[in-house]
Formats: sequence, C-alpha cells, structure tokens
Amino acid sequence: MTFRQTLLSTAAMALIGAPHAAFADVSAQDVWSDWKSYMQAFGYNVEGSEATSGDTLTISEMKMMVDLPDEEGSVSIDLTGVTFTNMSDGSVEIKIPETMPISFKFNTEKDEPIEGVLDYTNSDLSIKVSGDPANMTYQTNAAELALAVRTVTVAGTTIPLNAVNMKLGNVTSKMEMKIGNLREVVQSFAAASLSYDIDIPPIDGNTFKLVGSMNALNFDGTGAYPMGGFDPQDMSAMLKAGFAFTGMFTHQGGNIDFDGLIDGEAMQGKSTTQSGSLKVAMDADQLHYTAAATGLTSNMTGGGIPLPVEINAENSSFNFKMPVGTSDEAKDFEFGILLGGFTTSEMLWSMVDPTAQLPRDPATLNIDLAGKAKLLIDIFNPEEAAKMEAGTAPGEVESLEVRALQLKAAGADLTGKGAFTFDNSDMETIPGMPKPTGAVELKLTGGNGLLDKLVAMGLVQDEQAMGARMMMGLFAVAGEGEDTLNSKIEVNEEGHVLANGQRLR
Repeated sequence: MTFRQTLLSTAAMALIGAPHAAFADVSAQDVWSDWKSYMQAFGYNVEGSEATSGDTLTISEMKMMVDLPDEEGSVSIDLTGVTFTNMSDGSVEIKIPETMPISFKFNTEKDEPIEGVLDYTNSDLSIKVSGDPANMTYQTNAAELALAVRTVTVAGTTIPLNAVNMKLGNVTSKMEMKIGNLREVVQSFAAASLSYDIDIPPIDGNTFKLVGSMNALNFDGTGAYPMGGFDPQDMSAMLKAGFAFTGMFTHQGGNIDFDGLIDGEAMQGKSTTQSGSLKVAMDADQLHYTAAATGLTSNMTGGGIPLPVEINAENSSFNFKMPVGTSDEAKDFEFGILLGGFTTSEMLWSMVDPTAQLPRDPATLNIDLAGKAKLLIDIFNPEEAAKMEAGTAPGEVESLEVRALQLKAAGADLTGKGAFTFDNSDMETIPGMPKPTGAVELKLTGGNGLLDKLVAMGLVQDEQAMGARMMMGLFAVAGEGEDTLNSKIEVNEEGHVLANGQRLR
C-alpha cells in the first residue's frame, strides 16, 4: 500500500471514528461543510444531495471518490443516507448507515484489472460533534466496527474467498480539530480487541488461511494539515506547507496462526507477543520510526524447510530517525536494533552442536547508533532524488556515536562504545571517505573459549583458529578477568589508525 493510500484511508476512517464536549455551538451544516473541506483536502471528490427536515440534514446519494496516483485506479466510498442532527445541547449527532460499501479498482503490474467491494459495517455506533466551527470535537463509541471483502475479480474472473475480514470490538475515539492556518488534529483511540481472518479456498491448488487477534489497542496522535488542499504525492511541498504528524500505537498481546499450501508445499506457523508498540513521527525536520515487542514466540514448519523453525525473544525493538529536507545545519539521526533474550529450539541447536558443547544461554544483539548529519538533496522531491541515481551523495555525516554495541551468544560477549567526528572537506587522508577522528572501545569475554569449542566441534580448523588468535593479539590486549580482551581503535588528528596505542596505519 502506498503512503497516499494509507493517508487517505486514515483520513476516511478518522471522520467515521471520532469525539463530546460539555458545551457546544456547532450546527449540522457546519459539520457537513467541514467534512467536505477535510476530505477534499485529501484529494476526494465529495458528492451528495442535501435535504433538511426539522433539525436533521440528510445527505442522499453521497459518495466520496478519489483517483489513485499515475492513473493506477480509484476508490469510491458510498455514504448514502448519512444524517447530521442538531441536538438541544448545541452538539450535532451523526448517523452512518450500518453498511458502507467501498468500491475499488486498479491494474496489476501485468496490466490485469482488479475490481472489488469492501463492506464497512458498524454496530451501536454513536458519533457526536461539539465545539464551534473552528474547533470541533468528535466523540465516537461503537460496539463493533468491521471491514470485510465482499467480492474481488481479476480480469473479469471472480476470486473465491471464504473470508477476508477485520473486526474491532468496544471502540472509543476522540478527535479534536482546530482550524487556523493549518488544520490541527489531536486524536485518541481505543479498542478492547482486534481480530482478523483470511481464508482463501483452493486456487490452482494453492490455499491460505490466517487468523489473528490483538488485545487492548490504543492510539494517540497529532497532525497538522495544510488548509485548501494538498497532494500526498508531493511530500516535499506538503512538509514545506506545514504538514506534520505523530502517532503511537500500542497493544497488550496478540497472536497469529496460519497454514496453507503454496506450489505443492504445505506450511504452518504460529506467533504470539505479550505486548507491542509502533511510533511514527514526521515533519519538516525529521522522519522517525520506533517499534518494540515483548514476549515474542514463533514457530514455522513446512514451506520447503526440512524441520521446524522456532524463534523466541524476551524483547525486541527497532529505531530509525533521519533528517528530511536540505539544511545548512546538521540534524540528529539514529539507528538501533535490539534482539534480547533470543532463543531457538534444541532441534536447531543439535544440527550444529549435537554434543551440546556450546552454551544454550539466550543470545542478545544490540546496536544503538546516533549522530549528526545534513541532507544535500531533498529526497522527497523526485527531480532532486534523481540526482542520487547519477551518483550524487544525498548528504553528509558529521558525527557518529556508538551508544551501545553488544553481541552475546554461545558463551562469548562482545561489547563496545565510542564516537567519531568526520571532516567532509578532507577526502584524501582516507581515500574515498571523509576524514574520521575519534575512537571506539571494545571488550570481548569468552572469545578464546568459544574458539576452542568450535575447533573441538570441527567447525573451525586449527590453522584458522591460530590466525584468529593472531588477529586478536594484534588488535586487543588482555583485560581483567579470565578470557577477557580489551581493544581501543583510534583515528587521531593526523589520520593515523591506532590499536591500543600501536599505530596500524
């Protein structure tokens, strides 16, 4: 799914899943007019016939339609019969049809037309809007919100589907929209449960079934959107116009089960997590993703793999942050990946270590980097981004900090930290790269013991082990404690590379 499709879908659902204030001075016409303005800013063409009876404004034959980029296709949402009713307390109550069809059509890479209909349904849905025309608050509650694929055709042939659906249970949502130079949005969302089911019957001998769920979903986010319309495909212009958003999604446990038959190969799998989170932030200065999970367990069999594969991790995370847009000043960047308490099955261990010479202790991989960099090219501007294909460097790194480094497995533990600065005007001291200055300190415990075990197992030859020990002797010195090596790799102002004070270059 493209960024534009995601953004448009989010905007559509936001209007349906939204907020209650104690005092209000907003009318049905105000809310309807703002709906149109909001969706038109996201590229939708909004149509509908208005009719007022008493305190109720009814929109018949209402549709929201949007063309996908590069004539890839279109999406049409049928909201016929939606009503806006002025309440006695000055708020507006919105009624949505219990079933809202969403039609789509696009072409595949093979130029085959795909068409289909999704049904968006609701149960006990309540939407109230309060505030004033420049500052509206939407409050939404629903026993259930669901999305299901009704039909799909490819090149005129109907694809059989037993089920493709998703359901949210016990939903509450609040969204505040303040209109000024920008449309500023603050939103919170909670659902007791999420469940999804994909069941595809045999197609050319292939089958697939996936069932999953999550518990206690929560979302909190903010956004700023340029007034008067914008093009989500022109991200550079959007950011310069003030577009920004942050969002944090969390859940308290989930599971996935799947099985299928693909090209004659049966496959089954299952995974669970105790909790998880995903945060995304973007504005004119940065793009930032973070994700984390605890209590991950997973296993898979089949699919051409001759034995079951089991992977477990007590905690795992990913962090990525980079500057966006060109600037004369360097800005923060980050990269991190953590796989903590990693274990696998004894069956996999026994393939490489049948006599159990290696410790089976949980492994850890932790890389945490940060620094300063500046972009020389606007990567969201297609014309600028094309320069990278011609070999133009997109930016410059001015500093790098190794905040944490750890690789722990099979009885050995490598840790490190350090920092470097880079002189981008000097590409001669170390040919082909900016001149670095700084140092990194490393510590290895259990390295020789692991090497001895690998030799005993026949995985490493004596000559190879001797070469490895010679390299460790060159770059490291004995540290405190048994089987401990320390190393400090330094690049000084003269461009000399030193290991523990001994010049290597």
